[in-house]
Amino acid sequence: MPEDPIHQPNDKLLKATFSVPENARAFFENHLPKELTAALDWTSLALEPCSFIDPQLTSSESDLLFHITLQQSDAFLYLLFEHQSSEDPRMALRLLSYILRIWERFAQNHPPPAKLPSILPIVLAQGKRPWKTSTRLEDLIDLPPSVAQILRPWQPTLAYHLLELVRIPYDAFAGTPEGILTLRALKAEPMNELLEDVIWDESLLFSISESALERILRYILNADVSIPQLKERLGKIQAKPLQSKTMTLADRLREEGKLEGKLEGKQEGLSEGQLRAFRTAVLRALEIRHGACPDGIREALESIDDPTRLERLIESAFRSESLEAFAQNL
Repeated sequence: MPEDPIHQPNDKLLKATFSVPENARAFFENHLPKELTAALDWTSLALEPCSFIDPQLTSSESDLLFHITLQQSDAFLYLLFEHQSSEDPRMALRLLSYILRIWERFAQNHPPPAKLPSILPIVLAQGKRPWKTSTRLEDLIDLPPSVAQILRPWQPTLAYHLLELVRIPYDAFAGTPEGILTLRALKAEPMNELLEDVIWDESLLFSISESALERILRYILNADVSIPQLKERLGKIQAKPLQSKTMTLADRLREEGKLEGKLEGKQEGLSEGQLRAFRTAVLRALEIRHGACPDGIREALESIDDPTRLERLIESAFRSESLEAFAQNL
């Protein structure tokens, strides 16, 4: 049965790849501090079927939670995938709220005297520009210098492990072939490099399953890649069996009409310029009412193509008591 259209291709590709324990394990083992990976029992790695993301941010980020044993104790690896175009200067604060939710979930099933498990938060950022944001929560807290040392012990502390795709060379990605190709594709998309040789590494393409190859092709077809250029790229594949399989898959995906249907649906409604005007009106209303608009809300608005819904959001922006109340209507 054909897959559903990819409405959030970044999210779908990442989750489909790293929900597989073998891919997740290889990714973590190669991209986390060696001292930590040596202390973890990788045979115990298990995906938890849950998400902790705020509903209004599901269009710009996704998450995966893994349970693992750390020297006979419960522990969690929390992977947050950020695919919004701009960084969040308060990412550490947002992560703190997610970590609290994970602990609350654990506490419901493990009453005292059970201790809370350790959690390693990992942010995988896709943007095309390096982040300047501090990875430490304490750097977000305004402590007057004269009393900083007195106050600091009473402030929450948290730091997250930041992996920025833009800072990692293509040949430095490590793990399973499917994991490597996924990371390369996620890095290449915002850089407009999906047709570069690193994505079409034949030794890697030969090593992945047909379903994994199909996911990569779906991701590329949903990106801003011209069909003639893609065909030209496929024609450069040296191994004829691989070239034939890839071309056949690409043709089938196009015949399903998913990409064309998605584009035609947009053309039947308002033009992109008109939709942009609606989104700008919503943002302007929020700035007038509340003085600011977080990046998460901006990213969520970019995914809305329904003019009727955008009209309602303009009214909601003016009437909402707070940004949080408005976000609940997104």
